[in-house]
Amino acid sequence: MDFNLSDMQRMLLDSAERLVGDRYSLEHRRALRDRQDGFDAGAWASFAELGWLALAVPEEKGGLGGSFDDVAVLMTAVGGRLVVDPLVSNAVIAPAILSDAPDAGLLAEIAAGERRVALAHDEPGERYGRGPRLTRLSRRGNGFALTGQKMLVLDAGSADTLIVTASIEGEDGTVLVRVDKNAANVTAEAYPLIDGTVAADIRFGAVDVTADAILVQAEHGQVVLEKSFDHGKIALMAQAVGSMEATLSICAAYLKERHQFGQAIGKFQALQHIMADMFVAAHQARSALYQSLSVAGGDGRARARAVSLAAITIGETSQFVSRNAIQLHGGYGVTDEYEVSHHYRRLLTLEKTYGDIDFHIRRIASLDAG
Repeated sequence: MDFNLSDMQRMLLDSAERLVGDRYSLEHRRALRDRQDGFDAGAWASFAELGWLALAVPEEKGGLGGSFDDVAVLMTAVGGRLVVDPLVSNAVIAPAILSDAPDAGLLAEIAAGERRVALAHDEPGERYGRGPRLTRLSRRGNGFALTGQKMLVLDAGSADTLIVTASIEGEDGTVLVRVDKNAANVTAEAYPLIDGTVAADIRFGAVDVTADAILVQAEHGQVVLEKSFDHGKIALMAQAVGSMEATLSICAAYLKERHQFGQAIGKFQALQHIMADMFVAAHQARSALYQSLSVAGGDGRARARAVSLAAITIGETSQFVSRNAIQLHGGYGVTDEYEVSHHYRRLLTLEKTYGDIDFHIRRIASLDAG
């Protein structure tokens, strides 16, 4: 794997850092947090114009056909500025699901910034469930009726279209079906998470679904889901690496500015040791990210193992870095006025999304046993 950025990746990184650096101040983040959808429509238009939403979309589907390395470069930049707009749901999860789906129009609308989607998968009574769904498609006339409940649907607050996982009457496996969030008999209860992102619990009360709304058939559903979750986790791990590296910069600046006993606290050896350990941990996280990127396009088993190993490493290092950042700031670090508290909450959320540390430990054990 080539660790050097290509010319295109360097341009992508420069433009991303410039845009999010100028726009995503702490005050802007607070303003978004107070909105019910947690969404910046102006920034989203810029994302589409810059091609971020089309980066992972194949060229034959109207996208840029970028590699997953390109996606990781972008995600690292947005992670450093705590961008919580629904980039992963639309620029990573959606292409993973829809690149081989017959509905090319939906993917084109997403890439153009004209439509936003959210994957509705998790259900009550489970934790990171990957098996058969209780949400069901029952045959009704020439189409289906969708009945069931989803919980913790990420980015649902800003989405207008849902990609729903469900079992289908008379078939084994999991289908993925397109549903208008504003359709009759769809009710959504949105709520903020601790990092300012917006999720929702959604109920489907015998919602009419046409046959052509099925995006992925039951025999392919589980494979497509596993790929989309792994790609989503890699993207979020890249954001975590960006957040950790930004946290290091914030702490380094604070240690130079804060004075005690007539000198900058950065001169105290004990704090220097803490910063050194945080620096090593952040570099370890980036190395784990590179390892997962090296197999992002590989077969399911190798990809799953590499992603889970990276998720464990990055999950542990992100908590080590963010908690020590709080300690370096003292009591101020936990307050909303200090940016390190926002990085702490964001990194905690990233670790829990698409499988926490415990989930990925069990996943590796299951892969090794099988």
